[in-house]
Amino acid sequence: MNSIKKHIPEIIALTGALFIIAFFIWAFSQHGTIGLFRVNGFFNTVFIIFAIFGLILLGLGLLYLWIKIRKNTTGVKWFSVLIIVISIPAIIIPPVAFSVLGGIFSPEYIDTPPQLLLTNDTGDYGIPDMAVYFTTADAVSGSTMTWGDANNSLTMTEDVKTREHLFIMNDLKPDARYHYRVNDEQIAYFSTPSIDGQLRFAIASDAHYGSPNSRNDLTEKMLYEIANPDNGFDMFFFLGDLVEYGFNNNEWDEAFRSLNTATSIIPTRYAPGNHDTLFCGLDSYLNYCAPEGLDTKTESRLWYRIDAGNVHFLVLDLEWSAEAYTKAQAEWFEQQLKDIPEDDWTIILSHGFYYASGIYAFGWEWYDNAETINSITPLFNEYNVDLVCSGHAHNVELLKENGITYAVCGAFGCLPDPGRTYTSPASIWYTDNQSALLDIAIAGDQCSLTFRDPDFEALYTITFDKNR
Repeated sequence: MNSIKKHIPEIIALTGALFIIAFFIWAFSQHGTIGLFRVNGFFNTVFIIFAIFGLILLGLGLLYLWIKIRKNTTGVKWFSVLIIVISIPAIIIPPVAFSVLGGIFSPEYIDTPPQLLLTNDTGDYGIPDMAVYFTTADAVSGSTMTWGDANNSLTMTEDVKTREHLFIMNDLKPDARYHYRVNDEQIAYFSTPSIDGQLRFAIASDAHYGSPNSRNDLTEKMLYEIANPDNGFDMFFFLGDLVEYGFNNNEWDEAFRSLNTATSIIPTRYAPGNHDTLFCGLDSYLNYCAPEGLDTKTESRLWYRIDAGNVHFLVLDLEWSAEAYTKAQAEWFEQQLKDIPEDDWTIILSHGFYYASGIYAFGWEWYDNAETINSITPLFNEYNVDLVCSGHAHNVELLKENGITYAVCGAFGCLPDPGRTYTSPASIWYTDNQSALLDIAIAGDQCSLTFRDPDFEALYTITFDKNR
Protein backbone atom coordinates (compact mmCIF):
# COMPACT_ATOMS: atom_id res chain seq x y z
CA MET A 1 0.00 0.00 0.00
CA ASN A 2 2.81 2.40 0.91
CA SER A 3 4.48 1.74 -2.42
CA ILE A 4 1.28 2.69 -4.19
CA LYS A 5 0.99 5.91 -2.18
CA LYS A 6 4.50 6.87 -3.24
CA HIS A 7 3.44 6.69 -6.87
CA ILE A 8 0.10 8.52 -6.53
CA PRO A 9 1.27 11.79 -8.21
CA GLU A 10 2.58 10.15 -11.37
CA ILE A 11 -0.33 7.67 -11.48
CA ILE A 12 -2.88 10.49 -11.30
CA ALA A 13 -1.00 12.63 -13.83
CA LEU A 14 -0.63 9.82 -16.36
CA THR A 15 -4.25 8.75 -15.83
CA GLY A 16 -5.44 12.29 -16.51
CA ALA A 17 -3.33 12.48 -19.67
CA LEU A 18 -4.71 9.11 -20.77
CA PHE A 19 -8.30 10.30 -20.19
CA ILE A 20 -7.65 13.38 -22.33
CA ILE A 21 -6.11 11.30 -25.12
CA ALA A 22 -9.02 8.85 -25.03
CA PHE A 23 -11.54 11.70 -25.19
CA PHE A 24 -9.78 13.23 -28.20
CA ILE A 25 -9.72 9.91 -30.02
CA TRP A 26 -13.45 9.47 -29.40
CA ALA A 27 -14.39 13.08 -30.22
CA PHE A 28 -12.53 13.19 -33.53
CA SER A 29 -13.96 9.84 -34.54
CA GLN A 30 -17.43 11.41 -34.47
CA HIS A 31 -19.05 12.55 -37.69
CA GLY A 32 -18.99 16.34 -37.37
CA THR A 33 -16.06 17.08 -35.06
CA ILE A 34 -13.53 17.89 -37.79
CA GLY A 35 -15.92 20.48 -39.20
CA LEU A 36 -16.51 21.91 -35.72
CA PHE A 37 -12.74 22.15 -35.17
CA ARG A 38 -12.11 23.81 -38.55
CA VAL A 39 -15.00 26.26 -38.66
CA ASN A 40 -15.77 27.25 -35.07
CA GLY A 41 -12.87 29.26 -33.68
CA PHE A 42 -14.11 29.02 -30.09
CA PHE A 43 -14.13 25.22 -30.05
CA ASN A 44 -10.91 25.17 -32.05
CA THR A 45 -9.26 27.10 -29.21
CA VAL A 46 -10.87 24.90 -26.54
CA PHE A 47 -9.62 21.73 -28.24
CA ILE A 48 -6.09 23.13 -28.62
CA ILE A 49 -5.90 24.33 -25.00
CA PHE A 50 -7.18 21.00 -23.73
CA ALA A 51 -4.66 19.12 -25.89
CA ILE A 52 -1.79 21.29 -24.59
CA PHE A 53 -3.02 20.71 -21.04
CA GLY A 54 -2.91 16.95 -21.65
CA LEU A 55 0.64 17.15 -23.00
CA ILE A 56 1.75 19.27 -20.06
CA LEU A 57 0.20 16.77 -17.67
CA LEU A 58 1.93 13.91 -19.41
CA GLY A 59 5.23 15.77 -19.24
CA LEU A 60 4.82 16.58 -15.56
CA GLY A 61 4.00 12.98 -14.73
CA LEU A 62 7.10 11.73 -16.55
CA LEU A 63 9.25 14.48 -15.02
CA TYR A 64 8.09 13.59 -11.52
CA LEU A 65 8.85 9.93 -12.21
CA TRP A 66 12.33 10.87 -13.42
CA ILE A 67 12.98 13.01 -10.32
CA LYS A 68 11.93 10.13 -8.05
CA ILE A 69 14.32 7.80 -9.81
CA ARG A 70 17.19 10.28 -9.58
CA LYS A 71 16.74 11.52 -6.01
CA ASN A 72 14.62 11.55 -2.90
CA THR A 73 11.40 13.55 -3.43
CA THR A 74 11.13 14.70 0.14
CA GLY A 75 12.21 18.18 -0.84
CA VAL A 76 9.77 18.48 -3.69
CA LYS A 77 6.49 17.63 -1.98
CA TRP A 78 5.09 20.87 -3.35
CA PHE A 79 5.66 19.44 -6.82
CA SER A 80 3.67 16.27 -6.02
CA VAL A 81 0.83 18.37 -4.59
CA LEU A 82 0.84 20.57 -7.70
CA ILE A 83 0.62 17.53 -9.99
CA ILE A 84 -2.29 16.07 -8.02
CA VAL A 85 -4.21 19.37 -8.04
CA ILE A 86 -3.89 20.03 -11.78
CA SER A 87 -4.58 16.36 -12.60
CA ILE A 88 -8.02 16.40 -11.00
CA PRO A 89 -9.72 18.36 -13.84
CA ALA A 90 -8.17 15.99 -16.38
CA ILE A 91 -9.69 13.02 -14.57
CA ILE A 92 -13.12 14.61 -14.10
CA ILE A 93 -13.75 16.63 -17.31
CA PRO A 94 -13.26 13.97 -20.03
CA PRO A 95 -15.67 11.40 -18.52
CA VAL A 96 -18.27 14.09 -17.86
CA ALA A 97 -17.88 15.50 -21.38
CA PHE A 98 -18.14 12.03 -22.87
CA SER A 99 -21.27 11.29 -20.85
CA VAL A 100 -22.99 14.47 -22.05
CA LEU A 101 -21.75 14.61 -25.65
CA GLY A 102 -22.06 10.87 -26.08
CA GLY A 103 -25.73 10.95 -25.16
CA ILE A 104 -25.31 8.77 -22.07
CA PHE A 105 -28.03 10.75 -20.30
CA SER A 106 -30.43 10.66 -23.27
CA PRO A 107 -32.61 7.67 -24.15
CA GLU A 108 -31.47 5.75 -27.23
CA TYR A 109 -34.88 6.26 -28.86
CA ILE A 110 -37.88 8.41 -28.08
CA ASP A 111 -41.53 8.15 -29.04
CA THR A 112 -42.04 10.29 -32.14
CA PRO A 113 -45.37 10.99 -33.87
CA PRO A 114 -45.95 9.65 -37.39
CA GLN A 115 -44.27 11.53 -40.21
CA LEU A 116 -45.14 11.40 -43.90
CA LEU A 117 -41.80 11.03 -45.67
CA LEU A 118 -40.79 11.08 -49.33
CA THR A 119 -38.68 8.17 -50.54
CA ASN A 120 -36.23 8.26 -53.42
CA ASP A 121 -38.13 5.53 -55.24
CA THR A 122 -40.47 6.63 -58.01
CA GLY A 123 -43.71 4.72 -58.40
CA ASP A 124 -45.45 3.56 -61.56
CA TYR A 125 -47.27 6.88 -61.95
CA GLY A 126 -44.19 9.12 -61.88
CA ILE A 127 -44.24 10.50 -58.33
CA PRO A 128 -42.22 9.44 -55.29
CA ASP A 129 -43.32 6.54 -53.16
CA MET A 130 -44.04 7.73 -49.64
CA ALA A 131 -43.66 6.33 -46.16
CA VAL A 132 -45.26 6.79 -42.79
CA TYR A 133 -42.59 6.59 -40.13
CA PHE A 134 -42.47 6.83 -36.35
CA THR A 135 -40.28 5.56 -33.53
CA THR A 136 -41.00 4.10 -30.11
CA ALA A 137 -38.79 4.22 -27.04
CA ASP A 138 -39.18 0.44 -26.62
CA ALA A 139 -39.21 -2.23 -29.29
CA VAL A 140 -42.77 -3.36 -30.02
CA SER A 141 -44.43 -5.55 -32.62
CA GLY A 142 -47.90 -5.59 -34.10
CA SER A 143 -48.07 -1.94 -35.14
CA THR A 144 -50.50 -1.42 -37.99
CA MET A 145 -51.11 1.17 -40.67
CA THR A 146 -54.18 1.37 -42.84
CA TRP A 147 -53.97 3.56 -45.93
CA GLY A 148 -55.68 4.15 -49.24
CA ASP A 149 -57.87 6.47 -51.27
CA ALA A 150 -61.64 6.94 -51.34
CA ASN A 151 -62.16 3.60 -53.12
CA ASN A 152 -59.53 1.24 -51.73
CA SER A 153 -57.84 0.56 -48.43
CA LEU A 154 -54.90 -1.64 -47.35
CA THR A 155 -53.77 -2.63 -43.86
CA MET A 156 -50.10 -3.34 -43.15
CA THR A 157 -48.96 -5.05 -39.93
CA GLU A 158 -45.46 -5.41 -38.45
CA ASP A 159 -44.60 -8.90 -37.31
CA VAL A 160 -41.24 -8.19 -35.63
CA LYS A 161 -40.28 -6.15 -32.61
CA THR A 162 -38.67 -2.85 -33.57
CA ARG A 163 -38.32 0.74 -32.47
CA GLU A 164 -38.29 2.05 -36.04
CA HIS A 165 -41.70 1.67 -37.66
CA LEU A 166 -41.62 2.24 -41.41
CA PHE A 167 -44.59 1.67 -43.70
CA ILE A 168 -43.99 2.25 -47.44
CA MET A 169 -46.83 3.32 -49.73
CA ASN A 170 -45.98 2.36 -53.31
CA ASP A 171 -47.29 3.50 -56.69
CA LEU A 172 -49.32 6.46 -55.53
CA LYS A 173 -51.34 8.25 -58.17
CA PRO A 174 -50.54 11.91 -58.89
CA ASP A 175 -52.81 14.73 -57.83
CA ALA A 176 -54.85 12.37 -55.64
CA ARG A 177 -56.11 12.42 -52.05
CA TYR A 178 -55.10 9.63 -49.68
CA HIS A 179 -55.51 8.81 -46.03
CA TYR A 180 -53.58 6.78 -43.46
CA ARG A 181 -54.12 5.68 -39.89
CA VAL A 182 -51.48 4.33 -37.50
CA ASN A 183 -52.85 1.86 -34.95
CA ASP A 184 -55.88 3.50 -33.36
CA GLU A 185 -54.74 7.06 -33.86
CA GLN A 186 -56.56 9.76 -35.75
CA ILE A 187 -56.89 9.43 -39.54
CA ALA A 188 -54.59 11.76 -41.48
CA TYR A 189 -55.24 12.96 -45.03
CA PHE A 190 -52.68 14.03 -47.61
CA SER A 191 -52.52 14.88 -51.29
CA THR A 192 -49.94 13.78 -53.83
CA PRO A 193 -48.20 16.14 -56.29
CA SER A 194 -49.17 16.31 -59.94
CA ILE A 195 -46.88 15.48 -62.84
CA ASP A 196 -48.24 18.12 -65.23
CA GLY A 197 -45.39 20.56 -64.56
CA GLN A 198 -47.06 22.22 -61.55
CA LEU A 199 -45.35 21.79 -58.20
CA ARG A 200 -45.34 23.86 -55.01
CA PHE A 201 -43.03 23.15 -52.13
CA ALA A 202 -41.82 24.79 -48.91
CA ILE A 203 -38.20 25.00 -47.81
CA ALA A 204 -36.96 25.91 -44.34
CA SER A 205 -33.80 25.57 -42.29
CA ASP A 206 -32.37 26.28 -38.85
CA ALA A 207 -35.10 25.99 -36.24
CA HIS A 208 -32.61 25.09 -33.49
CA TYR A 209 -35.09 23.51 -31.09
CA GLY A 210 -33.50 23.37 -27.66
CA SER A 211 -31.70 26.69 -27.94
CA PRO A 212 -32.87 29.28 -25.39
CA ASN A 213 -32.35 31.93 -28.09
CA SER A 214 -34.72 30.39 -30.65
CA ARG A 215 -38.22 31.70 -31.30
CA ASN A 216 -39.96 28.39 -31.93
CA ASP A 217 -43.31 30.09 -31.48
CA LEU A 218 -42.52 31.67 -34.86
CA THR A 219 -41.47 28.25 -36.15
CA GLU A 220 -44.87 26.87 -35.22
CA LYS A 221 -46.66 29.73 -37.00
CA MET A 222 -44.77 28.91 -40.19
CA LEU A 223 -45.47 25.20 -39.79
CA TYR A 224 -49.16 26.01 -39.57
CA GLU A 225 -48.96 27.86 -42.88
CA ILE A 226 -47.10 24.97 -44.52
CA ALA A 227 -49.80 22.57 -43.32
CA ASN A 228 -52.69 24.86 -44.31
CA PRO A 229 -54.38 23.18 -47.31
CA ASP A 230 -55.35 26.60 -48.66
CA ASN A 231 -51.67 27.26 -49.38
CA GLY A 232 -51.38 24.14 -51.52
CA PHE A 233 -47.93 22.84 -50.62
CA ASP A 234 -47.07 19.49 -52.23
CA MET A 235 -43.81 18.92 -50.36
CA PHE A 236 -41.72 20.23 -47.49
CA PHE A 237 -37.92 20.11 -47.29
CA PHE A 238 -36.12 20.96 -44.05
CA LEU A 239 -32.43 21.74 -44.63
CA GLY A 240 -30.80 21.03 -41.31
CA ASP A 241 -30.18 22.27 -37.76
CA LEU A 242 -33.58 21.17 -36.60
CA VAL A 243 -32.13 20.97 -33.08
CA GLU A 244 -29.39 22.78 -31.21
CA TYR A 245 -27.58 19.68 -29.96
CA GLY A 246 -28.19 16.49 -31.90
CA PHE A 247 -26.85 14.36 -29.04
CA ASN A 248 -29.78 15.44 -26.83
CA ASN A 249 -32.88 13.36 -27.59
CA ASN A 250 -35.07 15.69 -25.55
CA GLU A 251 -34.55 18.34 -28.22
CA TRP A 252 -35.52 15.90 -30.98
CA ASP A 253 -38.65 15.10 -28.99
CA GLU A 254 -39.62 18.76 -28.79
CA ALA A 255 -38.88 19.29 -32.47
CA PHE A 256 -40.91 16.39 -33.85
CA ARG A 257 -43.92 17.11 -31.69
CA SER A 258 -43.90 20.63 -33.07
CA LEU A 259 -43.21 19.66 -36.70
CA ASN A 260 -46.00 17.10 -36.64
CA THR A 261 -48.44 19.87 -37.53
CA ALA A 262 -46.98 19.83 -41.03
CA THR A 263 -44.97 16.63 -41.39
CA SER A 264 -47.93 14.34 -40.66
CA ILE A 265 -49.78 15.54 -43.78
CA ILE A 266 -47.20 17.20 -46.08
CA PRO A 267 -44.65 14.83 -47.69
CA THR A 268 -41.36 15.78 -46.04
CA ARG A 269 -37.61 15.18 -46.24
CA TYR A 270 -34.62 16.40 -44.28
CA ALA A 271 -31.00 17.33 -44.93
CA PRO A 272 -28.41 16.97 -42.16
CA GLY A 273 -27.14 20.11 -40.42
CA ASN A 274 -23.99 20.58 -38.38
CA HIS A 275 -25.94 20.89 -35.12
CA ASP A 276 -28.05 17.81 -35.88
CA THR A 277 -25.03 15.51 -36.23
CA LEU A 278 -22.85 17.08 -33.54
CA PHE A 279 -20.80 14.43 -31.71
CA CYS A 280 -23.10 11.39 -31.39
CA GLY A 281 -26.02 13.29 -32.96
CA LEU A 282 -25.51 11.52 -36.27
CA ASP A 283 -27.21 8.39 -34.94
CA SER A 284 -30.22 10.41 -33.79
CA TYR A 285 -30.47 12.18 -37.14
CA LEU A 286 -30.42 8.86 -38.99
CA ASN A 287 -32.86 7.24 -36.55
CA TYR A 288 -35.45 10.00 -36.84
CA CYS A 289 -34.90 11.66 -40.23
CA ALA A 290 -33.42 9.03 -42.55
CA PRO A 291 -34.34 5.54 -41.33
CA GLU A 292 -32.89 2.39 -42.82
CA GLY A 293 -35.06 1.18 -45.69
CA LEU A 294 -36.51 4.57 -46.61
CA ASP A 295 -34.33 4.90 -49.73
CA THR A 296 -33.07 2.18 -52.02
CA LYS A 297 -31.32 4.18 -54.76
CA THR A 298 -28.51 5.90 -52.90
CA GLU A 299 -25.20 4.90 -51.36
CA SER A 300 -25.77 6.94 -48.21
CA ARG A 301 -28.60 7.97 -45.95
CA LEU A 302 -27.09 11.47 -45.84
CA TRP A 303 -27.57 12.37 -49.50
CA TYR A 304 -30.30 11.37 -51.94
CA ARG A 305 -32.45 12.29 -54.94
CA ILE A 306 -36.20 12.91 -55.15
CA ASP A 307 -38.01 12.96 -58.52
CA ALA A 308 -41.46 14.47 -59.03
CA GLY A 309 -42.32 14.42 -62.71
CA ASN A 310 -39.88 16.76 -64.46
CA VAL A 311 -38.63 18.30 -61.20
CA HIS A 312 -35.57 16.70 -59.61
CA PHE A 313 -34.21 17.42 -56.13
CA LEU A 314 -30.63 16.51 -55.26
CA VAL A 315 -30.03 16.75 -51.51
CA LEU A 316 -26.38 17.01 -50.46
CA ASP A 317 -24.61 16.47 -47.16
CA LEU A 318 -22.89 19.79 -46.44
CA GLU A 319 -22.83 20.54 -42.74
CA TRP A 320 -20.06 22.90 -41.60
CA SER A 321 -18.32 23.53 -44.90
CA ALA A 322 -17.12 21.04 -47.55
CA GLU A 323 -15.49 18.46 -45.25
CA ALA A 324 -18.50 16.11 -45.59
CA TYR A 325 -18.37 16.32 -49.40
CA THR A 326 -16.51 13.05 -49.87
CA LYS A 327 -15.28 11.51 -53.10
CA ALA A 328 -18.17 9.03 -52.97
CA GLN A 329 -20.72 11.82 -52.62
CA ALA A 330 -19.08 13.85 -55.40
CA GLU A 331 -19.15 10.90 -57.80
CA TRP A 332 -22.77 10.14 -56.96
CA PHE A 333 -23.72 13.81 -57.39
CA GLU A 334 -22.17 14.17 -60.83
CA GLN A 335 -23.77 10.94 -62.02
CA GLN A 336 -27.19 12.21 -60.94
CA LEU A 337 -26.64 15.49 -62.76
CA LYS A 338 -25.70 13.58 -65.92
CA ASP A 339 -28.85 11.47 -65.70
CA ILE A 340 -31.32 14.38 -65.43
CA PRO A 341 -32.81 15.39 -68.81
CA GLU A 342 -31.65 18.82 -69.94
CA ASP A 343 -35.19 20.19 -70.22
CA ASP A 344 -36.13 19.15 -66.66
CA TRP A 345 -35.75 21.21 -63.49
CA THR A 346 -32.68 20.53 -61.35
CA ILE A 347 -32.83 21.82 -57.76
CA ILE A 348 -29.99 21.44 -55.26
CA LEU A 349 -30.71 21.41 -51.52
CA SER A 350 -28.16 21.42 -48.70
CA HIS A 351 -27.61 22.83 -45.25
CA GLY A 352 -24.28 24.48 -46.05
CA PHE A 353 -24.33 27.48 -48.36
CA TYR A 354 -22.25 28.52 -51.37
CA TYR A 355 -22.67 32.20 -52.24
CA ALA A 356 -23.89 34.35 -49.35
CA SER A 357 -23.38 37.64 -47.59
CA GLY A 358 -22.43 37.58 -43.94
CA ILE A 359 -19.89 38.30 -41.24
CA TYR A 360 -16.52 37.16 -39.96
CA ALA A 361 -17.08 35.31 -36.69
CA PHE A 362 -15.31 32.67 -34.58
CA GLY A 363 -12.33 32.76 -36.93
CA TRP A 364 -14.39 31.89 -40.01
CA GLU A 365 -15.73 33.81 -42.99
CA TRP A 366 -19.50 33.23 -42.83
CA TYR A 367 -20.06 34.39 -46.39
CA ASP A 368 -19.08 33.33 -49.94
CA ASN A 369 -17.68 29.92 -49.02
CA ALA A 370 -14.60 29.33 -51.14
CA GLU A 371 -14.56 25.61 -50.30
CA THR A 372 -18.09 24.82 -51.49
CA ILE A 373 -17.84 27.30 -54.38
CA ASN A 374 -14.62 25.79 -55.71
CA SER A 375 -15.47 22.13 -55.18
CA ILE A 376 -19.17 21.99 -56.07
CA THR A 377 -20.46 25.00 -58.05
CA PRO A 378 -18.48 24.11 -61.21
CA LEU A 379 -20.85 21.14 -61.53
CA PHE A 380 -23.83 23.48 -61.10
CA ASN A 381 -22.55 25.53 -64.01
CA GLU A 382 -21.65 22.56 -66.21
CA TYR A 383 -25.05 20.89 -65.89
CA ASN A 384 -27.24 24.03 -65.89
CA VAL A 385 -28.64 23.69 -62.39
CA ASP A 386 -31.71 25.89 -61.98
CA LEU A 387 -32.00 26.60 -58.26
CA VAL A 388 -29.81 26.09 -55.18
CA CYS A 389 -31.34 26.42 -51.69
CA SER A 390 -29.48 26.26 -48.39
CA GLY A 391 -29.47 27.37 -44.76
CA HIS A 392 -26.63 27.50 -42.20
CA ALA A 393 -26.44 31.31 -42.36
CA HIS A 394 -29.14 32.73 -40.08
CA ASN A 395 -30.44 35.31 -42.49
CA VAL A 396 -32.47 35.52 -45.68
CA GLU A 397 -30.95 36.24 -49.08
CA LEU A 398 -31.41 35.80 -52.82
CA LEU A 399 -28.39 35.65 -55.10
CA LYS A 400 -27.65 35.06 -58.77
CA GLU A 401 -24.41 33.68 -60.18
CA ASN A 402 -23.73 32.36 -63.70
CA GLY A 403 -27.46 32.29 -64.42
CA ILE A 404 -28.20 30.13 -61.37
CA THR A 405 -30.52 31.33 -58.61
CA TYR A 406 -29.28 30.82 -55.04
CA ALA A 407 -31.57 31.19 -52.01
CA VAL A 408 -30.34 31.22 -48.41
CA CYS A 409 -33.08 30.83 -45.81
CA GLY A 410 -31.62 29.69 -42.48
CA ALA A 411 -34.25 31.54 -40.50
CA PHE A 412 -36.95 29.11 -39.33
CA GLY A 413 -37.11 30.53 -35.81
CA CYS A 414 -33.43 30.51 -34.82
CA LEU A 415 -31.52 33.45 -33.42
CA PRO A 416 -30.74 35.70 -36.40
CA ASP A 417 -27.13 36.45 -37.30
CA PRO A 418 -25.90 40.04 -36.91
CA GLY A 419 -26.28 42.21 -39.98
CA ARG A 420 -23.82 41.52 -42.79
CA THR A 421 -20.45 43.22 -42.91
CA TYR A 422 -19.62 41.59 -46.25
CA THR A 423 -21.94 41.76 -49.25
CA SER A 424 -21.59 39.01 -51.83
CA PRO A 425 -21.20 40.31 -55.38
CA ALA A 426 -23.93 37.79 -56.31
CA SER A 427 -26.46 39.27 -53.87
CA ILE A 428 -29.78 40.54 -55.26
CA TRP A 429 -31.81 40.92 -52.07
CA TYR A 430 -31.00 40.45 -48.40
CA THR A 431 -32.57 41.00 -45.00
CA ASP A 432 -31.55 40.12 -41.46
CA ASN A 433 -33.26 39.86 -38.08
CA GLN A 434 -36.12 38.08 -39.82
CA SER A 435 -37.68 34.61 -39.51
CA ALA A 436 -38.84 33.21 -42.81
CA LEU A 437 -39.57 30.23 -45.02
CA LEU A 438 -39.29 29.71 -48.78
CA ASP A 439 -42.42 29.24 -50.87
CA ILE A 440 -41.50 27.92 -54.32
CA ALA A 441 -43.92 27.20 -57.16
CA ILE A 442 -42.93 25.70 -60.51
CA ALA A 443 -45.27 26.05 -63.47
CA GLY A 444 -43.92 24.78 -66.75
CA ASP A 445 -40.67 26.61 -67.52
CA GLN A 446 -41.17 29.28 -64.84
CA CYS A 447 -40.40 29.30 -61.14
CA SER A 448 -41.83 31.73 -58.61
CA LEU A 449 -39.81 32.01 -55.41
CA THR A 450 -41.17 33.91 -52.41
CA PHE A 451 -39.63 34.50 -49.00
CA ARG A 452 -42.47 34.63 -46.46
CA ASP A 453 -42.50 35.82 -42.86
CA PRO A 454 -44.20 33.93 -39.98
CA ASP A 455 -47.53 35.58 -40.87
CA PHE A 456 -47.13 34.23 -44.43
CA GLU A 457 -46.71 37.74 -45.80
CA ALA A 458 -44.37 38.04 -48.78
CA LEU A 459 -41.00 39.61 -48.02
CA TYR A 460 -39.61 39.29 -51.52
CA THR A 461 -40.69 37.50 -54.70
CA ILE A 462 -38.80 36.71 -57.87
CA THR A 463 -39.94 34.83 -60.95
CA PHE A 464 -37.36 33.33 -63.27
CA ASP A 465 -37.21 30.97 -66.22
CA LYS A 466 -35.55 27.61 -66.31
CA ASN A 467 -31.78 27.80 -66.76
CA ARG A 468 -30.86 26.50 -70.23
